Amino acid sequence: MAHRRKISVDTFSEPEEFREFFKTAYGPTITVYRNIADDPERTAALDAALADLAGGALRDGAIEAEYLLLTARRSG
Repeated sequence: MAHRRKISVDTFSEPEEFREFFKTAYGPTITVYRNIADDPERTAALDAALADLAGGALRDGAIEAEYLLLTARRSG
């Protein structure tokens, strides 16, 4: 069974806070930063892209996110 849900995340008051959280706490983002660490231009571009992503989603101090909740039952 699948249900679409929404969550309001009010942890980040500025887009840069969102970027810094994902830069230091979210595995796939950490990996990307490690892989481009020796390229300041690419690092700056990713910094800007993450801040832009958050800036576009941040409304009244919160980011509204949608997720899909899947519920499965084991047969037998």
